[in-house]
Amino acid sequence: MIDNSEKVKKTFLNKQNTLEKARKILKTEFIGINKIIDEVIDNVSSWFFLSDIQEKPVVINLWGLTGVGKTSLVNRLVELIDFEDSFYRFDLGEKEGSFSFRDSLDDLCENNDISPVIIALDEIQHSRTVTGPFRQEVENDKNRMIWELVDSGRIQYVEWKRGLWSFEDTIYKLLHLIKAGVEVRNGIVVKNAELYCKEMDINFEKDEKVLFVPESEYERILEFSGEYLGLHLQRDVEKILLSYSANDTIIFLNKVLKFGKRPLVKNFTKALIFVLGNLDEAYTMSNNFSADIDADEFNKLSKRITVPQIKKALQNRFRNEQIARLGNIHIIYPALDKKSYTRIIQNELEKYAKSLTEKFNLNIEFDNSILEIIYSEGVYPTQGVRPIFTSIHQVLKSKLSLFLAEIYLNSIDTNKLLFSVKYNILKCSYLNKEIQVYEKQVEIITTLNDVRKNKKDDMQAITAVHESGHTVLSVVLLKTIPDVVYSITSDAENQGFVYSSLAWKYISRKELIPRAAMMLGGYVAEELIFGKENLTSGAESDIKKATEFLSKMYKNSGMGSLPILYSIPIKENNEAYNNFEAIENEIKSTIEDAKKLAELTLKKEKTLLLELSDYLSDNRMLKKEEIRKIVENRTIENINFIENGEHLFYRKHLKQQIQKNEVSKPIIPHFNNVLSLNSL
Repeated sequence: MIDNSEKVKKTFLNKQNTLEKARKILKTEFIGINKIIDEVIDNVSSWFFLSDIQEKPVVINLWGLTGVGKTSLVNRLVELIDFEDSFYRFDLGEKEGSFSFRDSLDDLCENNDISPVIIALDEIQHSRTVTGPFRQEVENDKNRMIWELVDSGRIQYVEWKRGLWSFEDTIYKLLHLIKAGVEVRNGIVVKNAELYCKEMDINFEKDEKVLFVPESEYERILEFSGEYLGLHLQRDVEKILLSYSANDTIIFLNKVLKFGKRPLVKNFTKALIFVLGNLDEAYTMSNNFSADIDADEFNKLSKRITVPQIKKALQNRFRNEQIARLGNIHIIYPALDKKSYTRIIQNELEKYAKSLTEKFNLNIEFDNSILEIIYSEGVYPTQGVRPIFTSIHQVLKSKLSLFLAEIYLNSIDTNKLLFSVKYNILKCSYLNKEIQVYEKQVEIITTLNDVRKNKKDDMQAITAVHESGHTVLSVVLLKTIPDVVYSITSDAENQGFVYSSLAWKYISRKELIPRAAMMLGGYVAEELIFGKENLTSGAESDIKKATEFLSKMYKNSGMGSLPILYSIPIKENNEAYNNFEAIENEIKSTIEDAKKLAELTLKKEKTLLLELSDYLSDNRMLKKEEIRKIVENRTIENINFIENGEHLFYRKHLKQQIQKNEVSKPIIPHFNNVLSLNSL
């Protein structure tokens, strides 16, 4: 007993050491997700220590934008805890072929039922079971077995057994031989043995006993049905067959065939299952491929996503009972922030420098300008780290051979190469004892830097005025300084934009006109500065946005004169009001009021509008603090900007109403004698 306790203790401590070591290594290899790593390790621990007593699989869901390292983290964890031989990853984006779930299931089901395994169900979002606004069920769901696996850990598996078809053919042939006159007694052919041997391709020897079921089939009978019929040896099979007539033999063989075709119940209750996916419905910023949005802003937005939001997003793809089967362990990846991207690039450059140093016996260094150009070219906040690696190749790796060849072509005596970038020129300084002895420069392609250059043309001037209009109205009407304003972007379809994150989380009726005015600010600013006849088509998206916003507020959110839900009459939904005339007149009236408010405000603050426009016509962007400085000097009246939107009105107003009406606090009873289950 003591020896067993010591063994359990030793095993437990070894596993704890393995898991903590994995935690530390993962934090050095994966940047910016320490909290995620802690959550994963903590949730894995119960399975790692006690998988032998668990009765259902442990299911851990990992959600995040593409390229944040979900799959890589799981793969590396599997390596660190030495489970590579018991790890099965399914790409659920593959519907057909050798990598699909159904075709890859054979490998998993060959595993010993009682052993713990790790299963990764990757790209789960592609296995939707409902579709459309009315959540219609998907037909021919090829990954249906997933839900049995994550729920109970038991799945019915139809195992293809070698020789099953051949065995079925044998039964069919024996049946026809009986019809042709072959007679059998106690498993031996007693009439028309020559015909039997010819059809069954068996050498016929006169006076020799001919078995009705060839001995070559005994092994298959054991494989297909031995477990069900209590047969363990070929001798057991022979004994039972030698007691049968022809018809009894056929009945027996059909029973064996039935067992051979029966699906097996495979048991994966000891499994650890990772469910990985990208949910655009929760990560609403995921469709913005702009490289100009600040990574820190995306990081902040992604950190606001909660488990209830994830479950709500899952409802667009899966049935409610399936969402329940995924459980409550939902680990939500944040988008990477600027610091994380910088560290990732730095790490890649250091690794590359180290490998070059070892190969060529040279000290390789990359100036900080290399890091900056790769960040500028490679960071698309919604696309994760993958674009970074292609940018490192494009900016740096594709040119390295030219610089190294120079050493041999010109017999340069150097022990150190220092790389830097300036104005699309990659420069290598060849040093010997820190003294430059040679230099080579190569022009590089910088896709984003080229399109981000100030044009100082009509288009930049139009965009500057347009975006300044939005900015002024955000400042004056919504008391919010935008985080950033662009008059030139890397997006071919979007010349500029204003990015504002409002400090409060709700929309009230009094905000409708100011918000719509802000959305129309670009259109009104162009008209004010350039004249009505010189308006451009650039305000199309703003007009659409303002109209859609008000339409949603009035038709869906009850902001009109009557709280009614409006909808186009369709067969599937007869529960909404279908007469739009009155509500659309309200929307039109609000648009008119919003445009008037925008006009009055921009005329009043024309100096501020021109100041911002002037700067943005020569410079591609303005950041929050720069906008603040201009605003403080140019607005007509002082503005108390809303920095904290948690206590603007509603809570304070509620408490005032309670005090005014002298409402006393309810007495909440405290139960001293609480029934305890332990006392039963």
